[in-house]
Amino acid sequence: MTETDSQPIAENEQVKELLALLKDNNTPGYEEFAKLIEHVTGMEQRLLEATEELKAVRQEMQGLQNHSLKDALQKSCKAMETNISVMRHRLSELKGQIINGCRNILADFRERGAVALNGITQFLHVRPALESIQNAAEKSMQASNRAVARIDAFSTEYHKMGRHLKNMGRTLQGKPAETDAKENGKIARVFKGAFKVEGALISSINRNAEWALNTLARLERTTERRPSVLEAMREQAAKTEPAKKQPAPSHDKESR
Repeated sequence: MTETDSQPIAENEQVKELLALLKDNNTPGYEEFAKLIEHVTGMEQRLLEATEELKAVRQEMQGLQNHSLKDALQKSCKAMETNISVMRHRLSELKGQIINGCRNILADFRERGAVALNGITQFLHVRPALESIQNAAEKSMQASNRAVARIDAFSTEYHKMGRHLKNMGRTLQGKPAETDAKENGKIARVFKGAFKVEGALISSINRNAEWALNTLARLERTTERRPSVLEAMREQAAKTEPAKKQPAPSHDKESR
């Protein structure tokens, strides 16, 4: 695990320094960049919680005696672990891109001053990494839903079989058969609840990725509306043009 992976992005020194500079200089795009960091932080937190939750499910699964249920859950866990691994890798790439961008802008700022803060536009290039995280989250949500469906299907069949065997005994005893289905077993409920929690965490990652993409779109619109540095310099030069270069008014008609 690299330092980029282990350290929350909001605690990175380059990120904190650039945020402070953007705010102090009232730089267009500051609010969008701050929101981007907030959404990435949300993804970090939810991904860590999802990883721990899936680890707990794996440990609980080791004690399962029913091999059919255990096999079904293992398939679901494997699919979710793969997608979480992809999300973790893409998130690491995203954080690396943001931190490198901050580092480059700060170095440029030390050379050229506040004009270098316009380099915030380079953060628009993190879109592919965000889209990849969102895609992996959607796949993991689907895996979670399949896991819940498998548990429901197993539990229904398990209790149908149990009720059938019980009714065979009641028939031999001359008793009427039971028709009401029993509530899902405790074990099935526990795992179903765990996968629902996992799905909710992944859904939160997906929402944060979507919010981050929307923030990038706003940042893009902000930078499009902002005049370039060259244009601003030309406008300032035009305002300070010496008065002597202005053509003098003609007095020909008055002299006649």
